[in-house]
Amino acid sequence: MTGRQTVIRGGLVLDADGRALPQDILVEDGLIVATEARGFSVSEHAEPVSATDRLLIPGLVNSHTHSHGALNRGGVEDKVSLEMFLTGGGASTRSRGIDDKYLSAALSAAEMIRKGCTACFDLSLEFPAPSVDGISAIGQAYSDAGMRAVIAPMIADRTIYQALPGLLDALPEDLRLRFGSAGAASTETTFEACGQILANWRFDRRYIRPALGPTIPLHCSDDFLAQCVRLSIEHGIPTQTHLAESRAQAAIGQSRYGMSLLEHLEKLGFLSERLSVAHAIWLNLDDIRRLIERARREGCA
Repeated sequence: MTGRQTVIRGGLVLDADGRALPQDILVEDGLIVATEARGFSVSEHAEPVSATDRLLIPGLVNSHTHSHGALNRGGVEDKVSLEMFLTGGGASTRSRGIDDKYLSAALSAAEMIRKGCTACFDLSLEFPAPSVDGISAIGQAYSDAGMRAVIAPMIADRTIYQALPGLLDALPEDLRLRFGSAGAASTETTFEACGQILANWRFDRRYIRPALGPTIPLHCSDDFLAQCVRLSIEHGIPTQTHLAESRAQAAIGQSRYGMSLLEHLEKLGFLSERLSVAHAIWLNLDDIRRLIERARREGCA
């Protein structure tokens, strides 16, 4: 007795060698069960779908995205520096409710699906701290869209104004007074929220999984990063961070720690098979070798 079947006919199927072959695909209960020459025989109950003039490819994976950004499109000019963007980036998420968080994630999912992405790693920001309801709303949006997703609350114990030397001094006096007194949520508040999120995860982890997103190493104290490692090991979940994504981050890291950001993270025990690094643009050759060697030791390469 077979389940619900769909046969996709008339398209070109991309194979593992990069060839576009004229083949049909049989799908049963959401799983591909056959890829064969066009016109192959199927049950008369199989629902036909035309893929004429279409190339059929495996679902793409977006390994780094921010669902909260879907409602911010066009908010800054294209050539604004990362640091300038981050200076005001948090303001757009400050007053969002649960419905807003669901809507932003649903819009993000729709954008990715239209581009062929069926899975993503989402670092999502809630202000001032992550919440069970907020992350659940984001997970529900991906579930409703039919995507697989790893969802990591973006967390830190320093604001950008505390992390980047000279930034406050560059602001007008009224803004300097306003933001100079602002602080990130306390470490206790953040990790209590993360613990609650992990303890109350209500999604099937085969499709929607939790993670942690210590946003930028410079925005996290060493103790904060160590707690991320502890929670990651305790719950068997991945972590992702923005590593050396700008020249300023790389230079400040070298100045602050007397070594590269990656070398500092390695000394903290932050590198493991559970870690994913986003961007990683301003790495030196030694950093790249460290990542390669670590991946080989952990069996990831």
